Amino acid sequence: MQVTILGCGSSHGVPSLNCDCFVCKSENIKNKRKRASIFVETQKTKILIDTSPDLRQQCLENDIRRIDAIIYTHDHSDHVAGIDDARRLCKNRQPIDAYIDDVTFDKLNKRYDYIFQTSDPLYYPLLKRIKLDPFQKIGDINVVAFDQIHGSIISQGIRLDNVAYSTDFNEIPEESLAKLENLDVWIVDCLRYSYAPTHSYLEKSLLLIERVKPKLAVLVHMGHEIEYEEMSKILPKNIIAAYDNMKI
Repeated sequence: MQVTILGCGSSHGVPSLNCDCFVCKSENIKNKRKRASIFVETQKTKILIDTSPDLRQQCLENDIRRIDAIIYTHDHSDHVAGIDDARRLCKNRQPIDAYIDDVTFDKLNKRYDYIFQTSDPLYYPLLKRIKLDPFQKIGDINVVAFDQIHGSIISQGIRLDNVAYSTDFNEIPEESLAKLENLDVWIVDCLRYSYAPTHSYLEKSLLLIERVKPKLAVLVHMGHEIEYEEMSKILPKNIIAAYDNMKI
């Protein structure tokens, strides 16, 4: 299995608009972060997690021409606003399977009703909603979804065989942590160095990684407070900071 970090940035991306901080002005390509999303593929199956506002550019940079399914973690704009770009990934006007929990689907269906159904003969639905269950198989990949607390909402963490993706959370319930045993790779939310009310931050992420004990942890959803080289120098050997287009 190969995982591509399509975007490892926060909701504003890096560089952020109207910011002249050191990271936003950095020429280091690893400090330039599109909105958070990953692409998981085996020889048989290609899964996209979330459709960020930067989806078009992410697909161009990584030569993504086909996806078998999309999984949505939650409905926040930085994770869904590239949904229209899925049109270019549909083959023969056939909608793409989209695995979405009930709460997220209710919100997306109101915001993007034309994506899931249309009566206009000139257009066709882009996505076919499939309920995201706690366990299902997509192609040859075993998928486990688990609840995460993200401020006032519940986001979904996604485990794909022995790789897990936990973006956008400030707490992970005990019953969800139990689903993260024996991981090869855990991709983990880490918005900034200091406390954040709706996201994980460095101290919390490090404590959770010590608890879960994956072979490798990869920090994502990083804002412009985090400078790549600086972060890399202080992390333990089994933890790395992500950068856009990283392949694992």
